[in-house]
Amino acid sequence: MEPEYSPTVVDHFEHPRNGGRFEAGEGVIKGVAGSLEQGTMFVLSARVAADRIESVRFEAYGCPHCIAAGSWLTEQLVGLTQPELRAWHWRAADQALQFPMQKRGRLLILEDAVRALSEAWARLIP
Repeated sequence: MEPEYSPTVVDHFEHPRNGGRFEAGEGVIKGVAGSLEQGTMFVLSARVAADRIESVRFEAYGCPHCIAAGSWLTEQLVGLTQPELRAWHWRAADQALQFPMQKRGRLLILEDAVRALSEAWARLIP
């Protein structure tokens, strides 16, 4: 059975936002989770300043749901503080994107990438 795609998934898959990555530099953090071998991988990079996320970029490897989730996430994380980022939970993406039950494991990988991004940010904070 083919998975169903919510209108939000279709929109973000057909018109992805903020694709790519920021080059390493001052105020740039990076979080990675998953692997190409497993079929799902997210690479997140963000610019932080004044204790908030200014902008986020993503690279996603996987199904259309993964690409849509990465795109959607880049819009959601802007403006968050490090504690707010650390508290982000995959269920927010599931609620917005309406993933089929069999695809929700990919959102756990997305959450791992957000956690890795948060940990990278924590290392910048003195």
